[in-house]
Amino acid sequence: MPPHVFQIRSHVHFRDLCQRTEANECCPSWSLGNYIAVLYNRSSCLEITQGDISHTLALLRACAPDYHRGVLTPSCIGPEAVRQKHSQCAQVPEKCTRFNAIYQLLHFLVDRDFLSPQTMEYQVPSLKYSLLFLPTRKGASMMGIYLDNLETWDLFDNYTSITGMDLGLKQKLFHHYLLLDTKYPVLAILAIFLSISFYLRSLFITLMVLLAVVSSLMISYFLYKVAFRFTYFPFVNLTAVIVLSSICANHTFVFFDLWNLSKSQNPSAGLAQWVSQTMHHFAYLMLASCFTTGAAFYASYISNITAIRCFAVYMGTSVLVNLVFMMTWLPSSAVLYERYIATTCIYKPEAYWNNSNHKRVALSVHYVLRALQNTLSETSKLLFEKLLPCGVIKFRYIWICWFAALAIGGAYISCSNPKLKLPTLETSSVQVFRLSHPFERYDSEYCHQFMFERLERGEGQRMPVIIVWGILPVDNGDHFNPKSNGTLVTDTTFTIQNPDAQKWLLEFCQKVKNKTFYYPDSEQKSTVCFMEEFLRWMDSRQCSQRDHSFNLCCNQFSFPYRSEVFLHCIKMMLLEEGREGAEMYDLGLRFDGEGNVAALVLQFQTIYHYTFNYSRAKQFYEEISLWITEEMKTAPMGLQNGWFTSKLELYNLQHSLSTETMVVMGLSIAISFVVLLLTTWNVLLSVFSVTAIAGTVLVTVGLLVLLEWQLNAVESLFISAAVGLSVDFTVNYCISYHLCPHSDRLSRVAFSLKQMSCATAMAASALFSAGVIMLPATVLAYRKLGIFIMMINCISCGFASLFFQSLCCFFGPEKNCGQILWPCAHTMKDYSDDSGPNGNFACGGSEKQNRLRKVQESNTANEQYELQPLSRKLSDSFDNSTSTSKLSNRPSVLSEDIQVEDSRCPRVGMHPSLERERQSLQDALGDQQVSLCQCPALQTSSPYKHSTSETEIHRERLCRDCRCRKYGLKAWDGSGLDHIQPAGVKEEGQLNKSQCSSDTAQQQSDYTSDHSPLPAADIYKIHRCLCSLGSSFDMLNISSETSISDFEQGLKLAESASSCPDALELSDSYGNVERGYLNGKRDTLRLDLRETVFDVSPAASQQNSSSWKNRFGLGNEGPVVLPNSQPDMPDVWIKRSSAQSSGYNS
Repeated sequence: MPPHVFQIRSHVHFRDLCQRTEANECCPSWSLGNYIAVLYNRSSCLEITQGDISHTLALLRACAPDYHRGVLTPSCIGPEAVRQKHSQCAQVPEKCTRFNAIYQLLHFLVDRDFLSPQTMEYQVPSLKYSLLFLPTRKGASMMGIYLDNLETWDLFDNYTSITGMDLGLKQKLFHHYLLLDTKYPVLAILAIFLSISFYLRSLFITLMVLLAVVSSLMISYFLYKVAFRFTYFPFVNLTAVIVLSSICANHTFVFFDLWNLSKSQNPSAGLAQWVSQTMHHFAYLMLASCFTTGAAFYASYISNITAIRCFAVYMGTSVLVNLVFMMTWLPSSAVLYERYIATTCIYKPEAYWNNSNHKRVALSVHYVLRALQNTLSETSKLLFEKLLPCGVIKFRYIWICWFAALAIGGAYISCSNPKLKLPTLETSSVQVFRLSHPFERYDSEYCHQFMFERLERGEGQRMPVIIVWGILPVDNGDHFNPKSNGTLVTDTTFTIQNPDAQKWLLEFCQKVKNKTFYYPDSEQKSTVCFMEEFLRWMDSRQCSQRDHSFNLCCNQFSFPYRSEVFLHCIKMMLLEEGREGAEMYDLGLRFDGEGNVAALVLQFQTIYHYTFNYSRAKQFYEEISLWITEEMKTAPMGLQNGWFTSKLELYNLQHSLSTETMVVMGLSIAISFVVLLLTTWNVLLSVFSVTAIAGTVLVTVGLLVLLEWQLNAVESLFISAAVGLSVDFTVNYCISYHLCPHSDRLSRVAFSLKQMSCATAMAASALFSAGVIMLPATVLAYRKLGIFIMMINCISCGFASLFFQSLCCFFGPEKNCGQILWPCAHTMKDYSDDSGPNGNFACGGSEKQNRLRKVQESNTANEQYELQPLSRKLSDSFDNSTSTSKLSNRPSVLSEDIQVEDSRCPRVGMHPSLERERQSLQDALGDQQVSLCQCPALQTSSPYKHSTSETEIHRERLCRDCRCRKYGLKAWDGSGLDHIQPAGVKEEGQLNKSQCSSDTAQQQSDYTSDHSPLPAADIYKIHRCLCSLGSSFDMLNISSETSISDFEQGLKLAESASSCPDALELSDSYGNVERGYLNGKRDTLRLDLRETVFDVSPAASQQNSSSWKNRFGLGNEGPVVLPNSQPDMPDVWIKRSSAQSSGYNS
């Protein structure tokens, strides 16, 4: 006995399940060894000899030809008297029919190729597969034996291995693993929300998004059941949890990126303005994305597969419901976080963290995490704000060619060769586990290798044609519930009793026999010629003089018969045939309860064999369907509504999948184009977006083909959902490109990549990790869902970020190009170019395009954007090739529009001597009232030699006083704590108190007694909260580039400005300053501006600009002062042209 069989029989429940012999012992298994032992009277298979095997092989060689010809059948086995009843049995040798062992060996235990006509001449026949039948019933009773002894044990010994099983447990085991593998989708969803928590660093926001997803699914289920009245909820609908979670994650990342951008651009604005600015972009994006995605899902409704139609309705509804939550719930959650959670983090002094070891450890861990966060932030900025935009723009031709080739290749593989494999199994045997599972291997590989399985499944048998009259082919059941069969719909016009119908049916019999596809089967008589048999029966009956009732059905009537005669005699014929034979001969007539003919079912065999091949089945169906259609046109009234059927279940599934899948995919893409066009009103952007979406789907399907996926219902559902899952990333970039304030296409591409690439990559990474988690699942649906999610996200992210953006670089709309203009539109976005001669875009130093455009609109702009680092606005006096100055540690703002008002920079304390000097200087300037605490535009190191003049020393004294008051006296309120200070602020803020006067120190203490006691340097030492929302501000690095600090954007412009009184020399120097000359000491100064600087608000910018220029009497020709951070080095004066602007609005 093989070891694995012993494992099964040794199970504690096997004796309770096995069939027993008369001696009350478990019957032996049906195996090749046991049959040889029975043939040669051995007690067990362990006692058989080599001679027994040789004699058995010779016997099988002698009997195999008769078996494969169909002569050796079960009716031939037994005594000679039994065999004589069947004429074909006389041809079979007696040694083959003496015992049933020979037939059962060839029919059940060995594969069909063993001793087949093709291998009969082999000297050593090859036996590839052999079956072993256990003496137990298939079904749920074997579940315990499988889980205990077969699931985890090694099914291989030194000679044989168990590679396939059929225990009747496939569906039950599927439900068992379906529940057991639920942990993988749960972990996948958890991974998505952990990604949200990691990106936002807020458990509160993550919880709110989770509640939004759950609420959307619950409301959609309510609408699905109550509003739409669907009773069937397929299992595949549960995949909506993962799909909707991924969609919500993408939208959440985009929303909070826009939210942080609004906060950084307008730090002094309130929550209402932040929400307004964020929703101006996000609402537009949500409408375009959700409507397009929902429409793509709803397009799958046209499928004839019930599960796909139900999923389309439920998933599309979930996306639209989620739109409402994202538009209302998410902004509300952000407001609640900012108002009640972000401000509740309490500052702890340094002594608090040093009073115990565990607090010091926690602080150290916090510092490590903070350093890691800063590293990741810098890396992401380098990748998504510099490398990615530069790589896309510079190599756009390569990306277009590469992804176009991928899309063309995917289309060829998907639609031409080799295409997706159609299913080859019936629905009851559909694949539910991976192919390596023993149950799946038996169904897909081994069951076709044995003759009894082929006959049972109909493989190789003749295809019948069944023609039906009297019943209409109408399904009046619930089309969304596969368990609803509906009721029969009868054909009220059906009749075969009139003479015309009788003659047509008789002629129809002859037409069928003359067809090339007709097969005369001697074993199974066809009913298509029942009228011919009825006519012979009537002619064979002689009329009787004694029994007049008998005379109603005799040969005295001529064909065709009257209606009442035909009905009476056909019933009499059926009764006589039933009394004579043991089995009632079915002529195909069906009667109702009143005895009338209600339906007619005629059947005959064809020359076609049942096959899993779709092409052959399609040929059979089309030929028979065309012939039936033509015949029904010539039928008399009452027989014109006939239709045919056959064994077409598998063909019907194959036909639906092969034709509808591509139709659904094409319709989804077309609907996506229409929705995008209706939301953007831009033809070019809609075309490019749909091209990227179509390329994503084609490449995905092509990879599925290469993975040898069969196109079953689950795979078809995934492909139908591919369009909906490919929309989000492309729409992210499309809407960002559309809303970009710049007019030229390269600026728009750089803008959209900078704004959306980080959120897009994070969403793709989150869903990719979810797909990886689902790969170890045993249930095939979970595993394939994981593979599909991984593929569709990577491909969609690539097509959106590289292919779509490259198309926009090459053909993208500029200004209002491609925009559908309506006659009723009163305002139109106007792009005016105000760039100077040097306002060029440089990527790699070789390709330069004009980058910055000023946007002028009739209404005040709602938002402001910055395009860094690919867009630079340079003065005419500078070249953008190199950088020779080093940025000081002090944060600064480059802007000429700084409002100079004493009230914006209060002098809370100053040494009396400095106050007197300041007053005397102001009197000397006269009308040019200049505050001593106003910040100039940019602070930079000078390339000149040190200066030790008294004027410089005096200026430094004034600067030190202003800096002391700025950093030592400034109160930090709650809003100030919401921003992270750069390192440069910390160093500059820690001024030596000895440098300030005692009076100033005293006034500082008086000031801080009424205000917050926390200086800037102390605030930065210990972070305000470990769980705060991520900030977009980074540490200010000292580099060779002149850059702009993000920190100063978080303060009010006037309050953040304090420096030396450099404007004192304005009256003397302004008249002598020439364009391109820096204080007469050097001809050129080369600066590389790392960021483009913007003003806080357009109105304020205009007001500040006019105030600044009016106070200094400069008008539009005022210079830009670049004061030096070093006290002993000169400042830089740059004369500006009137056309230059300090920023741009969106």
